[in-house]
Amino acid sequence: MPTNVVEFPFAAHPTTPVGQYIRLGETAYQRLGSMLVEGRLPATRVVVDASRISHQREIIRAFKAAGAEVVMDTKAAELAAHNKFGGWPKHAPWGAMNPGGPIGPEFFAAKRADDIFGEIARCAVEFGVDAVLAPGHFINAKDFDGWFEVDRRSCEYLREALDREGGSSIGIDYLLVTKHTEINDAAKRSEFVAGLDGLPFDNLWLRASGFGNDAGPLAAARFLSALHGLHNLGKPIISDYLGGLVGEAAVAFGAVSGLAHGIGERERFSASGWEKPPAPRDGQKGGSQKRVSVPGLNRSLSVPEFEVMCSARGGKRLLVCPDRKVCPNGIGDMIADTKRVAAHEALTHLATIAAVPDQRRADHFLEHRVKEVDRNARQVKNLKPKKEEAEQRGVDLERLLVRLADHSDKIGKMRSAFEHMHEEKKDRPHRARPVCPRRDSGTDIEIGQKS
Repeated sequence: MPTNVVEFPFAAHPTTPVGQYIRLGETAYQRLGSMLVEGRLPATRVVVDASRISHQREIIRAFKAAGAEVVMDTKAAELAAHNKFGGWPKHAPWGAMNPGGPIGPEFFAAKRADDIFGEIARCAVEFGVDAVLAPGHFINAKDFDGWFEVDRRSCEYLREALDREGGSSIGIDYLLVTKHTEINDAAKRSEFVAGLDGLPFDNLWLRASGFGNDAGPLAAARFLSALHGLHNLGKPIISDYLGGLVGEAAVAFGAVSGLAHGIGERERFSASGWEKPPAPRDGQKGGSQKRVSVPGLNRSLSVPEFEVMCSARGGKRLLVCPDRKVCPNGIGDMIADTKRVAAHEALTHLATIAAVPDQRRADHFLEHRVKEVDRNARQVKNLKPKKEEAEQRGVDLERLLVRLADHSDKIGKMRSAFEHMHEEKKDRPHRARPVCPRRDSGTDIEIGQKS
């Protein structure tokens, strides 16, 4: 008599949550707060910079009320750097401990009268954050080679300070800031694992200098493969300052537990030149050029470049956001509200990965997301805008088309590199531990877990 076999796919293929931390930044936080109120930023985890936290009290309350986890970045890495301490970071509550100079290793000793750990703990308690990034510094700094040991002790001192100041329920995540080549080195990885073992933290945050969403195929594949060597620590891994296709690949291949980045920014990190004094200002206002995140292309264009490419035959079909809930008026909405488009891109793609069972994520990512970006990049590079349109908007059309052709070539090679990496690791599907949940509000459910 035939037997009916009932399969239980989710029992055989578990789906673990993915951590996505949105960095509110030092200037973009007001727009992101507005998007939250408008229901357009369903972020479940956010990072606030201590340098702007005094201006973000209401935004922090709004995110917490929405069930989001709030993590505070102490900005210790920037405050210790000659090139960075005099900018936004100096506005952290402890930013003036060394007036006119960086906050060096001597400030992170135990039982100092100025007690930076007490300051951090009291700030965390006052603003009701859920976790704090333990003070982390660029451990490859040229002017001091002992930051790793200082940071290890700082993690323990911060735990003591939080418990003492009424923040025993506030978690600690460890921030490791180093060159990406250090992670590629097996001996260095072993040193990190040994040095971090036993410290009182929940998640390991990795900020890799010289690496980001603009990484080349070889660098990306090598780095993501190397990240698996940190899994022996037994801690979830958050890749800081990483987003886009490379960040999604890190999650899909199980190299990391989650990502931390801004909306359309902070998707790459470099500590190059941090030891040098800042260049004198010329009195003119700076600021980056407004850019539009192009759905399905894994890159952004300046507003004039975007308009020129959309003017080509078939350009709107390839470049304009197809989701009318996000951009009901097409091009106009994409230009007017670039943050909304970038947020939709960042949240949607990672949520798609998170909804796929663990062992199928890499296959799904390669078959759908990577293939789509590769196809779109090839089609976009073949668009033929009119030269008059480019001249009218001050765009060097020849250079723009060369950049788009290079981007298409890079994506094609990235696809091949990811496919090769997947074939090599099919028999070793080890994944980073899932990110530690800290709130009881069901935060993880909407980006991966089933209720």
